[in-house]
Amino acid sequence: MDSHSIREQFLEFFEERGHRRYDSVSLIPQDPTLLLTIAGMVPFKAWFMGDSGPAVPRATSHQRCVRTNDIENVGRTTRHLSLFEMLGNFSFGDYFKREAIAWAWELSTRAYGFEPERIWATVFEEDDESEQIWLEETDVPAERIQRLGAQDNYWWTHNAGPGGPNTELYYDRGEAFGGAGGPAANDERYLEFYNCVFMQHVLDEDGKILGELPRQNVDTGMGLERMAVLLQDVPDIFDTDVLRPMVDRAVELTGTEYTGTMQGADLSLRVIAEHARSVCFLLGDGVLPAKEGRGYVLRRLLRRAVRHAHLLGFDGDLVGPMVDSVIVTMGPLYPFLDQQRELITRVATAEQADFQHRLAQGMQMVDEVLATARAGDNTTFPGEVAFRLHDTHGFPIDLTAEIAEDAGLVLDREAFEALMTEQRERARAATKKAGDGIDLGVRRTAAATLDGPVEFLGYATTEAESVLASLLTVAGPVTGAQEGDELEVVLPRTPFYAEGGGQVGDRGIIETDTGRLDVLDTQQPLEGLIVHRARVAAGEITTGQPVRASVDRDRRLATARSHSATHVLHATMKEVLGSHAQQAGSYVEPGRLRFDFPHFDSLKGGIIEQVERIINERVLHDPAVTTEIMDIEAAKAAGAVANFGDKYGEVVRVVTIGDFSKELCGGTHVPSGATIGTIHIVREESIGSNTRRIEALTGMDAWRFAVAERMIAEETAGLFDTSSDQVVQRVTDLIERLRAAEKQLAQLRAAGVQAQARQLADNAVRDDGLAIVTASVEGLSGDDLRSLAQQVRNHLAERAVVVVGAATADGKAQLVGALTADLVAAGVQARAIVHPAAQLVGGGAGGSGDLAQAGGRDGSRLAEALRLAEATARELAGT
Repeated sequence: MDSHSIREQFLEFFEERGHRRYDSVSLIPQDPTLLLTIAGMVPFKAWFMGDSGPAVPRATSHQRCVRTNDIENVGRTTRHLSLFEMLGNFSFGDYFKREAIAWAWELSTRAYGFEPERIWATVFEEDDESEQIWLEETDVPAERIQRLGAQDNYWWTHNAGPGGPNTELYYDRGEAFGGAGGPAANDERYLEFYNCVFMQHVLDEDGKILGELPRQNVDTGMGLERMAVLLQDVPDIFDTDVLRPMVDRAVELTGTEYTGTMQGADLSLRVIAEHARSVCFLLGDGVLPAKEGRGYVLRRLLRRAVRHAHLLGFDGDLVGPMVDSVIVTMGPLYPFLDQQRELITRVATAEQADFQHRLAQGMQMVDEVLATARAGDNTTFPGEVAFRLHDTHGFPIDLTAEIAEDAGLVLDREAFEALMTEQRERARAATKKAGDGIDLGVRRTAAATLDGPVEFLGYATTEAESVLASLLTVAGPVTGAQEGDELEVVLPRTPFYAEGGGQVGDRGIIETDTGRLDVLDTQQPLEGLIVHRARVAAGEITTGQPVRASVDRDRRLATARSHSATHVLHATMKEVLGSHAQQAGSYVEPGRLRFDFPHFDSLKGGIIEQVERIINERVLHDPAVTTEIMDIEAAKAAGAVANFGDKYGEVVRVVTIGDFSKELCGGTHVPSGATIGTIHIVREESIGSNTRRIEALTGMDAWRFAVAERMIAEETAGLFDTSSDQVVQRVTDLIERLRAAEKQLAQLRAAGVQAQARQLADNAVRDDGLAIVTASVEGLSGDDLRSLAQQVRNHLAERAVVVVGAATADGKAQLVGALTADLVAAGVQARAIVHPAAQLVGGGAGGSGDLAQAGGRDGSRLAEALRLAEATARELAGT
């Protein structure tokens, strides 16, 4: 039974029993307590918890999932995966244990045809009821029911949420897979394939039961890949129809044999295949590589795959071919993979190239450690080296631990964690004091003197009466200040907006009967405490004085224009580029905005112009701008966007602009869309791996920029003695002439390569019907070197091997090998000839058949490498 049939059999079985079918949702969960979708129940968590009424009493689904707790085991066992598909049936206060167990038995024995006498069950050690139901509802005898502890038979999400005892079904695969004794004794022979969780408890983050759920629920999970192992009668997961195509592609790419015995290269081939699938799904769902969170999980998986390809001697393009294989295999069920093919390939390729560079640098350090360990009979991989690999070369600590383990060493994690702690302490110490030097303790004392959080009045007004509650300086709190003094002012109520959500703090004036303060900035250093950074501009002030606080209205309105423009831009970017273009950061100030977003490439092909046109058209239509205070769950249900990384309370402010933008936001906004005025995008650039930034101007700042641009165009036209509307053509003509000159230079260079090829062919060493050319050349790029090798081969009429090499400007070596077709037909491979030479210069080789490329970091051994290549050619060609 193929995987599609297994899936459909399950879903149809439960549809016939009153369950509504649900298709898989994203790996990025809506639940903020979860990093990734880890189980089929995740999309239904709110229904289990009773936070919202279930739409149906019964559901069945297939759900893609990612779990990170077994990444190190992937490839080492027959069943562990990072990405898997879970089939499930769910009851939300409808049926419970008896029906779940009876249907699990019926599905397994009748629908899937399992032999009843080979099915075992486990139950939670305290769950007498489930064991009794097994005996009453099925043919499983008491001796094939085992009681296990909470680690095996109590399930929860490992975050605050629902959980409960579970019963699991296992299938006896026979003596060929190990000894007897049931699941408690051997989980290779007895393979778990179905898990029924009886959701009845509420747990905290540590797994402590806090109480009962409002309803007794059922959450079951059947791993599609494990069922495929059983129903396709294959030894392990990597031989199923959902993973074997990727294994075969990895074999083809690396030229490595897969034995299926988990010996030799099997581990690396399995890792490449499995992680390629996981990476494609994560990228397709909008996860992008990052230093933390779900982006770190993606990066870790991709880097582990690249490293295992490197172990097999393959340093070429792993990503492109593996992505194609995943999409061909999984695309029919998950069409979004093909739709996101370009994003997946581009992002993964860029990440691959970055890590291949880091790997080459970092492995030098690793090799030195391993050599020292072997020479001194050491068994420990130093923690300080692991820290440098992590800090300098981006090696995930788990990857370093795996490398150490493969070499028979134990990573000194204690030393590594100590260095990481020191680094974190230095970062904390650097931020312990505020930018102006005022200690946080002084601010905490000031906050404690208030009756509660500072009351922000700025949504309704820009002026307010208040009182000078505290005056704070670097030396500590003071009771008074005079002209010229700079300090922080605390008011119990204020119209001044404190910097937050990317929006700058307000400026303005605070006046008393005896003095005036110019407010230079407004900040919120502690939750609930707003401070006004100010200078006494005239007179003197004293704590306890009544004040009149006035925000700079023009500046506030200009800032509001930029903030509302950011919301319009955000909504438009997601429409034009895709849902992955979620706001990753922003900075809003008067007349200017900055918007950061994940994307794999620069915005070419008129995309910027398209975005700019749409946002200005939307503003010109004067969309309504409204704000509402809502419960956070109601806001999300209404479609409000919560920006990743921002923190929100139970009650939130929702800003809606027209019918296209709805976001959770605490900032200030314009009263209507047209008030934004013109929006002009002035810059789009990369600010990191797969993260880009747009900068734009609004209002009068946008108009002033347009005027300046017009003046530049006119001055440029004057330099070319033409009109502004003709200057582009003049510059284009000049560029074309320059390109023509560059083309002539390229032709001259190609002619030089041709002449050099003829000379090398004439000087070939001939021995027993084989012509061999090995030569070191200077001044050639990688492309020219490849062209030279091919041309030399083409000049030779007989059986021939050509290996040419060059040292690069940075001291590295590059090699290219080319063979005639008759040698390839006889079983000789170009990569096999250049690979030993590549290892000599500290690198690897890629390619197959009649052409291979290689490189290494040690160009000083190029001559020696060429001699080795010649000897290898003679050996393999049979002379």
